[in-house]
Amino acid sequence: MSNSKPRDVQVIPVATNTKFIRARSWSRLRFEIEYARERGTTSNCFLIEGDKSAIIDPPAETFTEIYVQALQQTVNLKELDYVLLGHFSPNRVPTLKAILELAPQVTFVCSLPSEANLRHAFPDNALEILVMRGKETLDLGQGHVLKFLPIPSPRWPEGLCTYDDKTQILYTDKLFGAHICGDEVFDDNWEALKEDQRYYYNCLMAPQSQHVESALEKISDLQVRMYAPGHGPLVRTGLMELTKAYAEWSDAQKEREISVALLYASAYGNTAILAQAMALGLTKGGAAVHSINCEFATPDEINAAIQKCDGFVIGSPTIGGHAPTPIHTALGIVLTVGDSNKLAGVFGSYGWSGEAFDLIEGKLRDAGYRFGFDTLRVKFKPDDMTLKFCEEVGTDFAQTLKKAKKVRLPQQSATPMEQAVGRIVGSVCVISAKQGDVSTGMLGSWVSQATFNPPGLTVAIAKDRAIESLMYPGSKFALNILEEGNHLEYTKHLGKSFAPGEDRFTNFSTIVADNGCTILTDAIAYVECSVNERMECGDHWVIYATVDNGKLIKPDAVTAMNHRKTGTHY
Repeated sequence: MSNSKPRDVQVIPVATNTKFIRARSWSRLRFEIEYARERGTTSNCFLIEGDKSAIIDPPAETFTEIYVQALQQTVNLKELDYVLLGHFSPNRVPTLKAILELAPQVTFVCSLPSEANLRHAFPDNALEILVMRGKETLDLGQGHVLKFLPIPSPRWPEGLCTYDDKTQILYTDKLFGAHICGDEVFDDNWEALKEDQRYYYNCLMAPQSQHVESALEKISDLQVRMYAPGHGPLVRTGLMELTKAYAEWSDAQKEREISVALLYASAYGNTAILAQAMALGLTKGGAAVHSINCEFATPDEINAAIQKCDGFVIGSPTIGGHAPTPIHTALGIVLTVGDSNKLAGVFGSYGWSGEAFDLIEGKLRDAGYRFGFDTLRVKFKPDDMTLKFCEEVGTDFAQTLKKAKKVRLPQQSATPMEQAVGRIVGSVCVISAKQGDVSTGMLGSWVSQATFNPPGLTVAIAKDRAIESLMYPGSKFALNILEEGNHLEYTKHLGKSFAPGEDRFTNFSTIVADNGCTILTDAIAYVECSVNERMECGDHWVIYATVDNGKLIKPDAVTAMNHRKTGTHY
């Protein structure tokens, strides 16, 4: 969803001696799966001014120029004392460099891994750095005594939360965020943010849910009045609800019947982006994902994950014609302790050659491993289509594992209740959705009109469907209603399994609706819809959408209906 508003930076007082310096991007910031909802984002920085002053988490280079201008108008940089980093990112280096040029006296405050990254990024600068390991405090004066909580995770090994005892604000960096841009500073309308917060969690936190649980345990003893995350509104009204939700979502990962070890290393960040998309797909497919950044994991961690998992995937870049050393180490552990009956997969990005994939795939094949998908090779930085493809690959991999693990039970007759539920019928429809360059479709029969004014309907979509990620509030889709007797070809075609990225509408006559979605020319009618609400209901999402446009093509045709014998199957 494009937005022509220019990027800007706001400076907003939010607590005693505390200002919120928010850089806003109204359009999608990056080609990463976490930004795929295209709701824009904010990059949140904070300024605390006691007797000494500190800024927390300056934004990435995308905002460097406008951020530094706003900072200069807000604080005397020649008197700035500290720059606190919740995590290190190469994208932040240009902003940090600009701050150093104006405030060479500053001291950086960060975790031990961030210290190493900072010194590597500024080899010619003798930086002043305070390393916080968890017991130290930093007194800014006027009651602002800062406490620090290291919260390492595979994606952010250098993660660090900061707590201000004076304001009871917890600066959470990546935790509790949302990629959404708006005018709201706080989450006072917190229910409207739930979808964005859940999507953010699914993309970034679900694959490292064990580390999220550890972080929640660390912050549980603090008296927190407000979360100040790195992205999205400040969390105060829905603080307890969001904290509880994070705990429930993380706990639910442990109850899943299959687990996948996701091993990766990333030279320039591209393989990490693919790993994130793979993790989202695996999660959608019903797998508990154990994400491991091999650059920071110990051999014991990798060993334990490989022995525990039902399947594993390895993501690697190619550097100088080889896989990086951490991947060689991980591969060695897999070949030593792994079980060749487990399903494997290989993916990664490359610049010119891609020899790493051949090495990993060859070693695993020689050891007798079967592969859940053809090795996924992506040149340079992945785009939207590639990320969606990667997500679908992950979902298929998880579903393959689930099918293999299920013990076949004797056929049982449907219970009277199941037979009764099966008598609820629905029209046979084809749903098509499009967002940017990504489009897909599915056969649907759980569709019902829901409202007269405005005209609206509900659609139930299984959580592992490819179309699910295109059905959020604000999204557009088309509903094609099929004709009795003319629906069997569609039922047969769309009822099969599709390869990731495969065109669902090949060999069918189609046109494009006003909202960009696919219309079947021999449907008896179609409606163009806008998603209004989305509700999680067991193993499905229920989508409520309002109808924007529509056309009856065959007035005398009879709508195809789906008659079932039981309520346990479509």
